[in-house]
Amino acid sequence: MKALSIHPYFVMQIFAGRKTIEVRSWETNYRGDLLICSTAKKFKNTIPGHALLVARLADVVPFAKKYVDAAYMLPQDWEPGLYAWMLEDIRPIVPIPLKGRLSLWNYDGPIEYLEPPKTDEEDEEQYNLYYRDIFI
Repeated sequence: MKALSIHPYFVMQIFAGRKTIEVRSWETNYRGDLLICSTAKKFKNTIPGHALLVARLADVVPFAKKYVDAAYMLPQDWEPGLYAWMLEDIRPIVPIPLKGRLSLWNYDGPIEYLEPPKTDEEDEEQYNLYYRDIFI
């Protein structure tokens, strides 16, 4: 599976469903599932150094100001020449400790998908089982 390393803060925004567009200075012809990996940079309220989810890269288009909110960025951060990577079908996985890499890269290991919790109790159980010890 193709993988992409992203700053931990933005991975958490994707994980929470607040960010559906990743912004890159380059485009790719690849479309399909992407393993989203949080880089090792330690940042409060994140899970660094782990793959945390799979998202489908549905499209890559030139970035436009109308994408600012979905990219979870400030309007003044927009600049010409960027690309909007449209992420859909976001699925959490059992965290995998991984080092980040530049560009798209290949991950050939196992991936175990998690069912979204249906109750607060299930959410707490999932957090305690998979995230508590790696959450900063």
